[in-house]
Amino acid sequence: MGMEFNGEFIAESPRESVFGVLSDPDKFAPLLPTYQSHETQQDGSTQIKVKVAVGKIRGTATISLRPDRTEAPSSASYNSKGKVMGAAFNFGSGFELEDADGRTLVKWRGDLDMFGKLMSLAGGMIRPIADKQIKVLIDAIQAALSSDSEVEA
Repeated sequence: MGMEFNGEFIAESPRESVFGVLSDPDKFAPLLPTYQSHETQQDGSTQIKVKVAVGKIRGTATISLRPDRTEAPSSASYNSKGKVMGAAFNFGSGFELEDADGRTLVKWRGDLDMFGKLMSLAGGMIRPIADKQIKVLIDAIQAALSSDSEVEA
């Protein structure tokens, strides 16, 4: 099952600061909803673990996040593969940044292909849950980048 996601939001920080967070898994991963842990691998990928709940089905997703293209401080994209509760998935994501009067317009996109047992059990629930989690993530990014918050070095 394939799904596409996209949108945009304003971050209250300059483009370089936003790029610094969104292009660095050490800064970005902890902002993910239900984040558990992450670890950088020798091959440059990052292993991320997040809790997942689809209805009464609960588990942990393990994601291997790999940088694809990066153009500092304008854009970056990632290719990811993962496993969760008897399912496998591929996830591509990326962002483009534009200056917006001292703030930054973030245009983001993602595509998800999921296969396996979880899809047959809860396929129709995946999209609404993903949409909700994306909103939580965007709120966390905006809070981390707000002029009232310090972005950790």
